[in-house]
Formats: sequence, C-alpha cells, structure tokens
Amino acid sequence: MSQTTVQLALGKQKIIEDIKVLLNDAEELVRLSATLPGEGVESLRTRLRDHVDAARTALDDAQASAKNRYTQGIDCTEKYVKDNPWQSLGIAAGVGFLVGLIVSR
Repeated sequence: MSQTTVQLALGKQKIIEDIKVLLNDAEELVRLSATLPGEGVESLRTRLRDHVDAARTALDDAQASAKNRYTQGIDCTEKYVKDNPWQSLGIAAGVGFLVGLIVSR
C-alpha cells in the first residue's frame, strides 16, 4: 500500500472517530439537558436527539458500505490475480518500472 493510500485511510478513520466523539458529546448534552425545565428546551432536546440518531444511522450505513466495497475490491483483485498470474506479474512489473522512473527523476 502506498503512503498516500495509508494517509487517506488514516484521515478517513480520524474523521469517523471525530464524528463518533461529536455524537457521543451530543448524546451527553441531551442527557444532561433532561434536568432543565421548559417547553422550548424539550423541543430542542427532541430535535437534537432526532439529528443525533439520524447522524449515527448515516455513519453506520457509510461504514458498512465502505467495508463492503473494500471487501468486494479485495475479492475481485484476488480472483483476477489467481486467474491471470502472468498478466498480473507483467502489470506489477510495468507499474514498478514507471514508479522507478518517476522516483529517479
């Protein structure tokens, strides 16, 4: 895996973790606001709870979708390499040659 790919993966993971922290903090805010009196606060609390639930569901769906696409990509790549070992070797050698040319400049 290239360093850029690793950095992108780490960046995505950091964003996901930050969103989870934000959602947890929002849930804590809703929980703590339960002691505050007032109809306006109750309405705000309900809207915030709905948004947090929707965001959590969307995040879970996005993670499941990304994992599914990643797994499918790995499976397709493995199948191609097993079915076409010499072509895969040629492609890898060609890419290595091009990367070597670019790095040497």
